[in-house]
This record gives sequence, C-alpha cells and structure tokens, in this order.
Amino acid sequence: MEVARAPVPHGASAGPRKSLEDAIQDFQAILTDDQRQKLSSIGAIQDPDTAMIFTAQLDRDNQLKKGRGIACRLSSVLQSVQTFSTVVDTFVSSHPQIAALVWGSIKLAMLIAVNYTSYFEALSVLFMELSKQCPRFAEYQALYMTSTRLQKALCDFHASIIRCCKHVVEAIQRPWRKQLRIAFFKSFEQEFEPDVNDIQRLGKEVKDEINLAKAQIDHQEQVLQEKERVAASKQRSRLRKFIPKVESELDTIKELQIQRSTRRSMKERQRLLESLSSHDYVTPFQEARKKHKYSTAEWIFTTPEFTRWYDGTGSVLLWCSGKIGSGKTILCANVINHVLIEKNRDDRAAFFFLQYDNSDSLTAETIIRSIIRQSTDATTLPEHVEYQLRELDRKYFVQLQDWAFLLRQRIEHSGIFFIFIDGLDECDTAERRALLEVLSSLAITTLGLRIFIASRDSVYVDLKGRFSHIEHVSMAPVNLASDIRIYVEATVQERMRDGDLVCGDTRLLNDIRDTLTRHADGMFLWVTFLINEVCIASCDDDIRQSLRSLPKDLEETFARALSRILFRQKKAELVQKVFRWVAAAKRPLTLDEIREAVSIDVGQPYLKTERLVREMSPIVLWCENLLQVTEEQPQSLQFAHSTIHDFITKGDLPIQLSDFHVDLEVADHFAGEICITYLHLNNFKTTVARRPQPLRVNPVAMAGTALGQGSKVTELTTRFVDVLGCPKAKANPDLAGTLISYDRADGLDRLQQNHPFLKYAAKHWVSHTANFQKGRSSTWSLWYQITTNGHALAHVPWQESIFQRNEEVILIWNHQTHHYALLRYANSVPGLPELKRIELMRTSASEGDDEAIAIFLDAGCSMVCIDRALQAASAGGHIQVVERLLNAGANVNAAAAADRGRTALQAASEGGHIQIVERLLDAGANVNAAAARYGRTALQAASEGGHIQVVKRLLNAGAK
Repeated sequence: MEVARAPVPHGASAGPRKSLEDAIQDFQAILTDDQRQKLSSIGAIQDPDTAMIFTAQLDRDNQLKKGRGIACRLSSVLQSVQTFSTVVDTFVSSHPQIAALVWGSIKLAMLIAVNYTSYFEALSVLFMELSKQCPRFAEYQALYMTSTRLQKALCDFHASIIRCCKHVVEAIQRPWRKQLRIAFFKSFEQEFEPDVNDIQRLGKEVKDEINLAKAQIDHQEQVLQEKERVAASKQRSRLRKFIPKVESELDTIKELQIQRSTRRSMKERQRLLESLSSHDYVTPFQEARKKHKYSTAEWIFTTPEFTRWYDGTGSVLLWCSGKIGSGKTILCANVINHVLIEKNRDDRAAFFFLQYDNSDSLTAETIIRSIIRQSTDATTLPEHVEYQLRELDRKYFVQLQDWAFLLRQRIEHSGIFFIFIDGLDECDTAERRALLEVLSSLAITTLGLRIFIASRDSVYVDLKGRFSHIEHVSMAPVNLASDIRIYVEATVQERMRDGDLVCGDTRLLNDIRDTLTRHADGMFLWVTFLINEVCIASCDDDIRQSLRSLPKDLEETFARALSRILFRQKKAELVQKVFRWVAAAKRPLTLDEIREAVSIDVGQPYLKTERLVREMSPIVLWCENLLQVTEEQPQSLQFAHSTIHDFITKGDLPIQLSDFHVDLEVADHFAGEICITYLHLNNFKTTVARRPQPLRVNPVAMAGTALGQGSKVTELTTRFVDVLGCPKAKANPDLAGTLISYDRADGLDRLQQNHPFLKYAAKHWVSHTANFQKGRSSTWSLWYQITTNGHALAHVPWQESIFQRNEEVILIWNHQTHHYALLRYANSVPGLPELKRIELMRTSASEGDDEAIAIFLDAGCSMVCIDRALQAASAGGHIQVVERLLNAGANVNAAAAADRGRTALQAASEGGHIQIVERLLDAGANVNAAAARYGRTALQAASEGGHIQVVKRLLNAGAK
C-alpha cells in the first residue's frame, strides 16, 4: 500500500512560502514508500545542536565505507537550514509542519546519499562551496517578521536547496545503465551546475532583500518620527477639538512603535550575544573532524576511566595527555562526536580548541565566554540571562569570576553539561591557571558537570593542585599502536589514490607501511612528514633509499623541508614572507588576505597590483607541506602543526637556513607597520565617508511641552509612546534617499571584498602596534593620527563614553591589555584624573608590569602615585619594580592608606617576600611603623603568614 505524503498546504494563500511548498511536494513525489515513511518520522528540530549531531552521525555512517570524516563540510548549509526551520513557523504559523518538512527533506536526502560514497563526497564538496551563500540568522533575525519580500526570498533560497537535494536523490535512484550513460557525458559538477547557479542567485537575492528591508525599516523609523513630531507640535486648542482624530493617529503611532520595539529587542539580544562572544569555536573542531580516520581514536571509549567519567561515577575531570603529534586534537574531536550522538536532549556539549596562531583563543576569558555563548540560544534567550548580559555589557572590564557566575547558572539549568578543552598547554601559565581555577570551582559547586581536557603531560602540575581526583588516560605508544597502523595504511592508500606515491614494485608498499609504523613512535604528525619524504622519491630505488635514511626526529624533518625550499630558490623569498605573516598574525589569514599582505611595503602610498602573487593555492607545495590550507570557507593558511611554528620562531636553525627564522617581536612590529600603511593607502581616501549619526529626540517630552501638563492627549501620548528616544526625522522622509545612504554603507562591504586584507588591518592594527615608539616606527605619525583623530576604516576596541574623556578610556583599556604605545599616548595628555592614575599605577605595580611603571614615571606623576605603587609592588613581590620606584624617589616610609592599608615593608612582610624586605630595610624602612586601623605591623604580618625568614630578619632589625 502506498504511504501517503505528508500534507503540504498549498494554494493562492500560500504567499511567501509557495516556492517552498512546491519544492517539498516535488521532493516527496520522487520518494519511495519507505523513504516517505522515514521523512514523516524525522519530525521537527528540538535540539540547538541538531545540525552538529547530524553531521557526526553522517560521519560515523560514512566512515564505515571510507576512511575520513567529510560530513562536516555540510555543516554551514545544514546550520542555515536548521536556523531557518526554527523561524519559518513564525510566518507560516497556521501550518507548523512546514518547518519539519524543510529540515526533514534535506536530512533525508543526506541519509540516502551517505550510502553512495562517490555521490556523498561530491555532494559534501558542493555544499561546502555553497556555504558562503547561506544567509546568517543574525542578519535577518530582526527583519523577516515585517518584510514579506524577505520572507519570500528566504523561502525561495531554501526551496532551491531542497530542489538540489531532490536532484541528488533522483540521480542516486536512476537505473545503473542510465547512471553510466549520464556519467559518461557529464561530470557531477556539470550535472549540478544549474542547481548551484540557482542557489547562488537566490542567495544573492536574500542579501539584497536584507539590505532593502533595512532601508525600509529606516524609512519607517523616519515616518514614525515624523508622526510623533507632528502629533507633539499641533496647537493645543486644535488637538482638544479633534481628540478622536488624534487618538486614531496615536493608535497608528503605537502600532509602528510596537514593531520598532520588537525589532530593537531582537537586535539587542543578538548584539548582547555577539558581544558575549564572537569567537569562531567551530572551525578548529571541523578541521579536526575531517582528519579523523575510521576506527581510530575509539580505544578511549573502552577504558574504565572514560566510563566512570561519562557515567558520573568517577571524577568530574577526564584528562587525556600525550606528547607532540600524538593525535590529541583528533581524539578530542572524536569524543565530542561521540557525546553529541549519545547525549540526551537536555544535555549540553560545549567545546573549545586553543590555537597557538590565534591569540584571542589563548585567554581564559575568551574560553569561558565562548562556552557560555554555546550554551545560549539566540531564539530562546532567558530574560534573566539577557538582564545579566546587559549588566555585564555596561562595564568597561568584567572580572573572570563574573563570567564564571554566569556559566554556573547555565550549567545549573542544563542536564549534564559537557565541557571539552583541547590544547590547554598552548596558553601561558597565568591564563591556564586562571581557567583551571574557574573550572575547579565549578566542579565543586555544580552537579552534572563533565570536563574533558586534552594536553601535553606538562599541564599536570597545574591540574593536580586544583582537582582532588582526576581520571587520566595517556596517549602512550602502546595505546596508539593499532591506530598508527590504521593511519599509516589509510595515508598510504590516499597518497597512492592522489598520485603522490607511485611504486613500480607493489611489494615495496609493505616495506613502506612497516617502516613508517616502526618509526612513528606514537606520533601521527611524524608519519605525515615521513611519508612526504618517501613521496619525493622518483623511483623505487629512491624510495628504498628514503626508507633507509629517514630523519631521526621532527627537527631534522623540518630542516630537510626548508633545505628543499631553499634549493628551489625561486619561491624561497616568498615563502619567507609568508612564514613571517603566518607566525605573527593574530588569527589565521585567508589566502586572499596573505596575498595582499606580502605585496605591501612599509610606507607605500597606493596598492600595486603588479606585485600581487598570481595564484596562492600552490603555497602548500612551495612550503613543502610545512603549511596547510583549511577546507573551511574562506580558506585560511596556517602551520601544519604548532611544532613547526616553534621550530621557525624558536628553533636553532642551521646557518644556511637562518633566513627562514622569524623573530616574533620584529615580525609583530612589521605587521603593525603594514596595517597602518594599508589603512592610509590613497586607494581608500575617496571611497569611504562616515555616515552622520542622527540626533535623538524624546517625543513624550516634545508633546508635553507643546500641549502642557495635564492634557488628556499628553496622557494618551505618554501611554502610547514607549520609547526612550529615536532618530530625528527629516522633514520629507524619502525612501530613495534612504536606499542611497545604505548603498554608501554597503560600499564598505564591497571595499572589503575587493581588498581582502582591509578587514584584518582594520581590526588588528591596534594589537600589532603595542610596541610602537616614536623614532623607531616608520608609520608612527600615521598611527598617532588614527589614535587622536580616529579613522573611517579602523576599528577601536575600547568603548567610547560620554562621561569620560577619550584619553581616559584609552588609558583604562590599554592598561588592561598592556598596549604600551597607547599607554604612552594616554599618559602624554595633560589633565587626566589623578585618582585614575593612582589606581592604574598601583595595579601595574601589583602585577609587576615594569614597562608600564616606566611609562607612568616618564610621563610625570605625583609622589602619592609613586608611593602607592611602591606599596603595591612590595605586596606583589616584584623586586624589579620596587628598585625602579625607589630610584624614582619613592618614600619607603610613606604612611599606609586608610583602613587595612600597609606600608611597603608591612606589605612585603605579609607576602613573605624576603628579598624585598631586605631591600626596603636597606633603604631605611621603619621596621616598627604603626599599623593602620585593622592593619598589622610588619612583624605581626610576617608572623601571621608563617614567614620564618622574614620574622628573623625583622627581629634582627629591631622589630618589637
């Protein structure tokens, strides 16, 4: 009996959804009865991780037939469909099954395709290329509700994806003779070219409709503002005469205001979430998933440590340790996949992969905020979370404990909350310990928490003091032996398939497998580079020679690769430039960004297109695979492993390879010079103009002034006007004019598309110029102009305030971020509040920031500042700062501050800093200085702290 199709509402009333319903109906028409039954069982989306869970399931199913994970290539398109499915019900609310059928149709097509390996791989590549066409939810979230044109464009776009999926299913279900005939005349790309063109065209239409909707809303705002102005400026007597008409007008105003309020609320929620974290946590995870080979990294699931951790019968923390290149990141990604597939709907899984080449990823705050963001859904943001985010957003700087408090709440409102952190050893000790303090505190105070950490063995010293019990699994060679064999076999097969490895004598393949497995020493990374050595050989004898003379360690492997680059000479200089940028960049650069960056010289006035490298895609070959290009769009360039970065920047390179060495401090300064040069290119000077910011008015206040207090209409106005202020309207609102203004704004997007490095330079000019100095930096004057006068293209990371001078805001920001160039600038401006200087100087001293203290002293500061800083440095145990302040004339016996204050000697004694105690006594510190209220004398402080050496020294100095 034929299975009935799921009912799809259709007809003239369908409105914007007609194309979507047609596509769903056409898709259902080609399905078998079993497939239609499966479609109806898929149901609606109920988990915010649905797309990620589904790709994990697809990879598991696909890897039964092929060795590596590729389903994550579908992630961007699936995520777009998932998000659309969650909002489409709002404008087809009378037919909620539409959303389920949209998601179900695409999911079913993927489930069918995964059983046909060649089609599934080609389809995954196709969808990965189309990911850039997908509209972001944040772009249309606040717009689609009131724009039927945008609703239609979104429906049309997702209908085109369903039509493409229908084509895929039709192609798979063809009789084999027809398949063979079509394959003979057409490639996959040629057959699906019409679908690709359709998706691209409709994706562009969505973006156009988003821009139009923005313009229409701006126009509506102006109309509303004009109505408010007119209502407020009517003559009082005339208003009283025509109260009904006024009330009718106010009803119209109220309706427009409700729409505006809804939009603003949605935009504000999205802004708060973007402000919480915009860090790309997904891409490193996706890249790791793609490298996973079937049946590897499965051993961990059979260990008792994992079982106890997962079941909650053991420690909250499962630590996986291993040496360089042992596959920790791949294993972590596989454990995440496992948990995503197995977890319950109420459980949450958040993850973070630290990246040595992305400075933002190496701070405890970024990690905690990203985890909070992953646990928060933009479409269902709880009111109490929104309130807390708004409160935190108002602060200049938020303490890590404040973020920890918010994370604790998110954990408490979940089922089991999984946190995965890979590469913890990549961040510095202070950040690592700060993060572990938060995690260990959460482990003690919350239920249902599971923490998984992957790192090198060296992290144990930081873990053991913070977690009373640790479940520990080691990636020792004995545990990895089977995985290494599988990896070697899969890699050899892949290289043969790609034509990189050619053996005349097939018996030689066994020698290659055995030798690589024997030499791997538990390092997948080394296997990759060892097989590169073998693939270079041009004949069987050369392969045998390569197997006999494989490099003895990673350093020799990397040195050989550099020698081959140098031998070719032609590309060596370009490779050195690329290495410098890849090493110094604050985040991985895209191929297009780095193509422009290496073409710029410091101080050049305009772009020179003749210097652009014609094609950057072969860069991996030019660099002997020391670099890798990510699959994720846009493709970015990075070292193939952090050990290569360390070798290039810290390694002891042979003299003949010294030109490949990158001094990070020099490279960072050079990158700053290039960013400043780029922002001041003449190409940009006539292209971008600032849009003037409209003034804000209060229509309630205007109405009160025009009508007088106590008027009935004033009461109506007050009741209906639910705004704090809105842009001042033009006398004659003009939609065409609004569209023109938006064209100007969109010009910046086009500018960034035509000049790829602009986006990076506009954001990271600040971080690359931390060590700029007048006289040392060629672009100092241009940098100073940006800092003092602003720049139309350059972003500033500090928040401007109407309550504080710009220099004061900059001073606070750069003090927190240790941006010494900006610290010099802010300190050079006269008139900054003395209390603010004291506070910041004390903080610098307590942190041992000697360079910041030197800058404060050079700028000139009061003796009160210096004395307070000495007390703070003494408390922190920073002898170098203490010496500098004493040399600057600090009063070693300056009185303690009010309640609980301490003299420098009292502070040093309390901390047990014997070296500083000695230095202060030598400088004439009064060993018996009286304690402040609630304070302690030096001897009392040392005694209470149990600092025996300090007590003895104070007694010898005459302490009583």
